[in-house]
Amino acid sequence: MKSSLIRWSAACVMLAAMAGCGGGGGGAAAPALPANQVIASASALASNDTAINSSASFTVLQNAGVPAVTINSPPVVNFTVFSDGAVKTGLTIADMSFAIAKLVPGANGELDQWVSYISRTETAKADVGPGGTPVLATAVQATTDAKQASQLVYNPDGYYTYTFKTDVKDPAKTNGVVFEPNRTHRIAIQLSYKNAAGETVRVNPYIDFTIDANGKSVLVTDPSKTRKMTDVSSCNGCHEKLALHGGGRVDTQYCVMCHNPGTIDANSGNVLTLSTMVHKIHAGRLLYSKIAEGGEDYTIWGYNNTKHSYAEVGFPQDLRNCSVCHTGANPNTPQGDNWKTEASKGACLTCHANKVGSAWEVSHKPFAVSFLKNSAAQATDLKDGFCAGCHAPGTNISPERVHWNQNEENAAKYKMNIESAVFNDTADKTARTVTVTYSLTNPLDGTAYDLASNAPKFGSLRLILAYQNMTGQLTNGQPGPVTEFSAYNNGGRTASAGASTGTNIGNNRYTVNISVPNDSSTAIASGTARVVSYGQIKENKLDVQTRLEVSPVTTVNVVVQHTYKDVLISGSALNPRRAIVSNEKCNVCHGALGTTSGSNTLANAFHGGARNTVESCVVCHDANRVSSTVMTDGSSFNESYHFKRMIHGIHGNSRRASPFTYDNQEIGIFCNPAGTTQIAKDLCAANAALPVPLVLAPDVENYAAEVAYPGVGLNCNACHVNDSYKQDLGTLGSVIKKDVGVTDPNGWKVISPKVASCTACHDSAKAIEHVTLNIGDPGAVFGTRTQAELLGLPAETCNDCHAPGARQAVDLVHGQK
Repeated sequence: MKSSLIRWSAACVMLAAMAGCGGGGGGAAAPALPANQVIASASALASNDTAINSSASFTVLQNAGVPAVTINSPPVVNFTVFSDGAVKTGLTIADMSFAIAKLVPGANGELDQWVSYISRTETAKADVGPGGTPVLATAVQATTDAKQASQLVYNPDGYYTYTFKTDVKDPAKTNGVVFEPNRTHRIAIQLSYKNAAGETVRVNPYIDFTIDANGKSVLVTDPSKTRKMTDVSSCNGCHEKLALHGGGRVDTQYCVMCHNPGTIDANSGNVLTLSTMVHKIHAGRLLYSKIAEGGEDYTIWGYNNTKHSYAEVGFPQDLRNCSVCHTGANPNTPQGDNWKTEASKGACLTCHANKVGSAWEVSHKPFAVSFLKNSAAQATDLKDGFCAGCHAPGTNISPERVHWNQNEENAAKYKMNIESAVFNDTADKTARTVTVTYSLTNPLDGTAYDLASNAPKFGSLRLILAYQNMTGQLTNGQPGPVTEFSAYNNGGRTASAGASTGTNIGNNRYTVNISVPNDSSTAIASGTARVVSYGQIKENKLDVQTRLEVSPVTTVNVVVQHTYKDVLISGSALNPRRAIVSNEKCNVCHGALGTTSGSNTLANAFHGGARNTVESCVVCHDANRVSSTVMTDGSSFNESYHFKRMIHGIHGNSRRASPFTYDNQEIGIFCNPAGTTQIAKDLCAANAALPVPLVLAPDVENYAAEVAYPGVGLNCNACHVNDSYKQDLGTLGSVIKKDVGVTDPNGWKVISPKVASCTACHDSAKAIEHVTLNIGDPGAVFGTRTQAELLGLPAETCNDCHAPGARQAVDLVHGQK
């Protein structure tokens, strides 16, 4: 009997602890168990850890009979912090900041908005602003509660109590914001602490609630009674871990506490409402590209009057992909589909140029005059209610309809399939082919397309053979252990065939022969090859409103779901090229790789959107891919467009001393405008002191100015699969120089494999000297040896220090966990 009672008591404690994951009512009815027992039991549940659970800090207390919030004068908030299976004690007021806001329902078509009870007045510096003059002398900005040590108390039951300095019931203390207890409120904390591993944890716990007649919190459990438009997990797909204002603000549900209507940057005059600000930042390059057509250079002056222009910020996929950030399918964002039903100026005019003279302004001014019954009304005078009324769901100008993206949406209708690939060898190594059996199907209905019936539509679809043919890749006539494609830039680029030129063998299944170039003294096809499909469907463009073909008829490139098939050319068994990155990881940020650009135009996408898989990228961008582009570090070496080096160079520009570019023809040391390392800053400072500072020509694609890796930290596995970043297994050097008259890639100057990867980001003279001179590694070269000479050298010794498990392992020096 006693044993049963003990088990029953333990079960009650656990049930109370698990309630931390749920809702909770008012604070009047206390449970049967003491609060300290409930809190202690809840702390043992990993799911309640404050590092991953944004509400348990409050809900556990509420369900233990301790009101999370009491408002009878200045608000009093009770909360706990769970870390590593226990309550985190010893926190001080310096570890946290508090914000409080209420949710004000919209009226007459206006949107619901969070409104902060606490604000400050920003006074603009007289000479800081557009053209050296601030737009406003002062501006109101929402902020956090003023704090001092006496406001925070730790209770031995296992929770903290914070008393706000601001009395939200006194409008004189809230800049006129009236306390309304029945409205949904939110208290959010900017919290920082160290876990048991010594790591700094930065989180933003928050709680939504109303206040009952006794001044106690009642948790909001009805998702329709709050406002959650986006979840930070969507942001973190690209940003890894959103970390702003010094790194402590990491959740969009905290961001809205200050970035709500009424918060304005005095210097620029721009509103800082989260929806407006974030949309305009991500559309910065698009808006700037239309500055002559009513666009703008979206700029904010931040901390210490620092100017932040977002003219070079481009969303890395199509801006019409609203559901990337906003979706009602995510239970954490019950209002995620509001973009479909509640059109507003604050959201819509952030991507659409709307200054005087813009297409939007011209088309909407007559409506403003009519609806407002004022001949002097401007388009921007229209209220949100008018927006939502015209752009209502079900109409042909609803937000969901006009944001339809034919280029990506219709990709669901096209899937390439390769059934087989067979190598047809010959004794004399001439007239060889690879026979491919394939089809293009519609996954929506299972039908296969007749590719020969419509060459304009299907004519750009191709099948290309990627294979290795460098003579140095053979040992005693056999391929080595690593498959590395090398043929495309060594006489193999003709190994391809148009998908629409194949023979229909029934039911729209096709076969085609891809001719394999004859072997030569400098090129011998070997090892495991790969047939890769690429290209796009050219559909007649449809009007987004009517979905009828536009007139005059024009075409739009539509994404295809591409595929590949490995085939054995020589050797005893298939040895496929190692998977290093994945399309799925690229598309977390890029949506559909290669189909748009930072300025949101398909025309500016690389290769017109035809190459949308990494499998197709590595076919052409092999080790021999070198451009006439000259490096920007003062050397005369050409830029390597070997895929690994190019991708690291583009995405890692903020780490480089000199920018990675396309089409630079001038030899000299150029400053990296995106430089954040001390090496880059020093180089920029020295460069600025030159009699004639070197400036890139306007037609040069300067990736340092246009691309910044969006991850707040550095997570190599955001792109790489299977920890592939830890070991570069490449055997070929990346070509950076073709001496005059040398046509054989074996005689071109290269960077050794591991050096090529590392110096794509770490490009300073000091870094290059380290990998090629300081360590005395004969296998590490930077443009001083040919490909043939490199293959005769000992392997690079980088692994001695940087291999997995070593003292300076790649994962350790890059801060990976």
